[in-house]
Amino acid sequence: MNPAYAHRMLHISYWEFFEKYYTPRLREMDLLLKTIEAPISSAEAARVLSMPIPAIDRIMAAEQIGLIDREGFLRILMNGNSSLCRLMQRECMCGSPDRYSPANIAYIYGLLDGHVEDVCRKNGFADEVPAKSLPSLLSKIYIYILP
Repeated sequence: MNPAYAHRMLHISYWEFFEKYYTPRLREMDLLLKTIEAPISSAEAARVLSMPIPAIDRIMAAEQIGLIDREGFLRILMNGNSSLCRLMQRECMCGSPDRYSPANIAYIYGLLDGHVEDVCRKNGFADEVPAKSLPSLLSKIYIYILP
């Protein structure tokens, strides 16, 4: 680790990071999808998905999306490369189950397999973690971030 960054890094739980970074974006995306009546702009989609407008435009051209309605937004999401898009893509690949394996948790949230397995085992979830237990489990997994 570069010593210049070490003093500025925060050691926080993954759940705290998720709540601060992803939860507001997921709520905004959910609200947008529930209330969208007319097509939205590339700028609005870019803002909600944390992507640059040119990236949205490239996806629209490649996927032949004329207007960003619900379907178009979801297609952009599934082809986007922001961390939010990648998280949602991985969640979809796992089928949004009611129960998660430690490997699926590591995959979806981009965490180290062995670390997630250890935390799961120490908390009584050797094979499966109920979806309702994810916040508690993710609050026991710590990561480093730059503020």
